Amino acid sequence: MKSYFYTLVFFSLASAGYSQKASIPKRAHRIEVAATLSDSALLDIISFRLETAGFFIDQFDKNKGYLITEYKKMSDAADAISLKVIVQVKDNIAVFSGQGDAEILSYKYTNVPLSYKGSGSGIEKAGFIALDETVKKLSKTIGFSSISYLTPQSSTP
Repeated sequence: MKSYFYTLVFFSLASAGYSQKASIPKRAHRIEVAATLSDSALLDIISFRLETAGFFIDQFDKNKGYLITEYKKMSDAADAISLKVIVQVKDNIAVFSGQGDAEILSYKYTNVPLSYKGSGSGIEKAGFIALDETVKKLSKTIGFSSISYLTPQSSTP
């Protein structure tokens, strides 16, 4: 009977730990992915994975450690957000940020910096959530990596 109880407790704790997601802090505006790869290998993998996800690379400079994609519409909806991904790589850390474009109720929003505004909606938040989903999918293919969120007070100049 004890072994059944311990097994049940183990699986309950394991499934709870597995299902927990890192919550995005309010005002997060960049996503940091730390990896064990060299900067050039990390940038190459990120570029390849973004292209595989349907993004077109607009600018790429391996020596300066950055890439910028063209805007990509994130869904087929009429008011869908188009997302531009900006990546900077330095010291085995990739920092993702982005800009959003959308047309909502005949008003066009362009080059809106993405930020997780907490509750509510908007281009900033919806675009940041789309960026977060893209980064999470991408980070799974990098190997050992960790994700953290940067807010204005946690960012370095």
